[in-house]
Amino acid sequence: MKKLLPLLLLLAAVAGVYMYSRSDKSTTVPQLAGVGSTPAASTNQGSAHPEPIHPGPGAPATTTATADEEEDEEQIAEIKPAADVFKSADEAFNAVKEGAKDYDDTILEQVTQPGDDCTWCSQFYGMITDALASQDSTSDQKSYYSEILAISGKVDNVKTLVDKVQNAKSTEEADLYAEALELTVGKDDVTQYLGDQLDSKNQTLREAGVAAITNQGTRLAAELLIKNTIERGDPDGYYSIGIGLGEMVPDDEAIATIQQFVEKRDKYANLGVKALVNSGMNGLRILFDLLETSKDPEADRKILLKDIMDHINYDDTLEPFLQERKSNTKQPLVREFSQQIQDEFANQNQGESEAESTSPQ
Repeated sequence: MKKLLPLLLLLAAVAGVYMYSRSDKSTTVPQLAGVGSTPAASTNQGSAHPEPIHPGPGAPATTTATADEEEDEEQIAEIKPAADVFKSADEAFNAVKEGAKDYDDTILEQVTQPGDDCTWCSQFYGMITDALASQDSTSDQKSYYSEILAISGKVDNVKTLVDKVQNAKSTEEADLYAEALELTVGKDDVTQYLGDQLDSKNQTLREAGVAAITNQGTRLAAELLIKNTIERGDPDGYYSIGIGLGEMVPDDEAIATIQQFVEKRDKYANLGVKALVNSGMNGLRILFDLLETSKDPEADRKILLKDIMDHINYDDTLEPFLQERKSNTKQPLVREFSQQIQDEFANQNQGESEAESTSPQ
């Protein structure tokens, strides 16, 4: 960015015009839901899904980033891991105690999966676990400490939270640990451990495990959610409470697994379609390809396309994609679905325009 002043001013002017034009075209949408500051699951419709659009992490952004958002991203990028910041478990724990007072997100970023090079982490997590058991710790402190265990990336720490949920003395206490468990971050060993909890008779634990797995977005996470949905025989798959396969934002490997699942076109397939569409244009293309080869358009309309509109990411790439599909397809269902999306997009834009015209200046 170190340019001569005249060139800098010219670039700033061009960028300003571009950002203004983008903001006029974009649709404001909330980030995928979930709890806390780490990975998030999604909420879309009904009481569990309040927002009409489902952008999802990893999906193309539909809003122009503000200067504050860009500054926040730069600050997050500059946050160093705990192993580089603190020299001992005592130093880290004292920082955590201070951070718990106002739920400091910076500390949470620092201790998220600190890695194997953290020589004092085992002692540190022991101190966190002891603090959780202390009667001197407040509910807010316990919530903060619990989240640190959840984002550690360590199976043993996640197991501590699971035990806390199972042995809680009250509903409020169980909910406190379950909410932290939902934020779990880790690799496949952590995801598999969470999957082992899905058969639990403890509903609070089971739902927290589903929420945590939903947040992972990996192939293993998709496999576990698909397996659990089929075993339970429940086509809703926890979707009505805002978690499960239908709320997952899959990565590239998971998309391939989910595509195979959807191609069966059984009573659970709609959950997989939602997950595909959550991923953005790649998933939407897969859905359109499935519709192109439809042998039973009426069944596909009722199963594959059920409640899909809330999951479509409306951005500048969508309109040309829909136009291309409508122009080149021989499948009436593809034209119908394309037009339905365009109409929905147009209605939203009209509603925003009317809202802007009637808002006080």
